[in-house]
Amino acid sequence: MDTARRPRALIADDEPLLAADLATRLQAAWPELDLVAVVHHGPAAVEAISRLAPDIAFLDIRMPGLSGLEVAQAVKVPQMVFVTAYDQYAVSAFDMAAADYLLKPVSDARLAETVQRLKTRFAQASPAPDLSALLHELLGTRKEYLKWIRASVGPDTHLVDVAEVLYFRADDKYTVVQTLDREYLIRMPLKELLPQLDPSAFWQIHRNTIVATGVIASARRELTGRVTLSLRGRPETLTVSRAFAHLFKQM
Repeated sequence: MDTARRPRALIADDEPLLAADLATRLQAAWPELDLVAVVHHGPAAVEAISRLAPDIAFLDIRMPGLSGLEVAQAVKVPQMVFVTAYDQYAVSAFDMAAADYLLKPVSDARLAETVQRLKTRFAQASPAPDLSALLHELLGTRKEYLKWIRASVGPDTHLVDVAEVLYFRADDKYTVVQTLDREYLIRMPLKELLPQLDPSAFWQIHRNTIVATGVIASARRELTGRVTLSLRGRPETLTVSRAFAHLFKQM
């Protein structure tokens, strides 16, 4: 890294309050640090890192769209700090590989230690360790994604194949599970459901909606910047919020 300029950092965490807290505490602990972006899901982290080329990325291990591990595989950052609440295996492995981590809730002492380590590496222009083999190992040991869902239609309970789901939509206390010809209800909230779905097969497009990527027929961008999706075999369209509109720039 070039020591003639201020170090630049990015934070990616799907919990906005925790991300904001980390940003505030980082800027207090390291005033010279230039925080160039705070994002809240994996695809946004990949886009921001590719565009802004930060020197340091603080990546939450579990995020919607892509995990922090998958972001690390997709784009390169000179120094990566992984943030986790419960992935003890990942914490131990990254520690042995000399990549830093922060365990939630992050203590002031632990954050100070991380900042000092990063300052030293920035001053010495130290390269990050090669984590490719470790990332491959960790991603290979992840649990299998959800394949079946127990859902209700009236008084009846059905076993729904996730491969048949077109989209999930939050509806009050329930989540609607929409297949090609039927609608089901489950009590699992989207935030709990999303980490159990294959990120290559399902994308969150709105805080209330997750869509199966294979059923998207087209994306229409209006003059206002609003993006709507047309689906194969269904008459309705789905609205994409601004936070996820970048997913469809190439469509």
